[in-house]
Amino acid sequence: MNYDLEMIKELCRELGLRVVTRSADRVAVDLEEGPVLIFVNAEEQEDSRVGFEGMSWHYHGKLICTDRHGNYIELGYLDVLTGLVDGKVLLCELWGEGKLQDCWLVHRDFIDEFGYLRAGEEVRVRRVSSQGGVPGN
Repeated sequence: MNYDLEMIKELCRELGLRVVTRSADRVAVDLEEGPVLIFVNAEEQEDSRVGFEGMSWHYHGKLICTDRHGNYIELGYLDVLTGLVDGKVLLCELWGEGKLQDCWLVHRDFIDEFGYLRAGEEVRVRRVSSQGGVPGN
């Protein structure tokens, strides 16, 4: 599945998120003070992905979030962006040894992330706020 990068840029501008074109097949969304969410269209459609710059976490197609009971929700890529601004989609950061280890997205009502923590690790969950319509290119 290829993402409509022009639509992503337009929606981000409407939502007040900073968005930058990195290349013909890559758009970056700045989620304030740290993580940059990247939408990538690969040559092979099944390889198109969304993830955080410099981090291992990513997904293909729709974001699927589950709760501890096995209930789940699937979000399309544009729903992920609106969810980030309205607080339904949250940013999780895994910290260990005083530094950011990984980032991923969760739905506020479908979250099952805490059973995998190891001693010394910390998960910070936070809401992303829009940045007042800061234009990108």
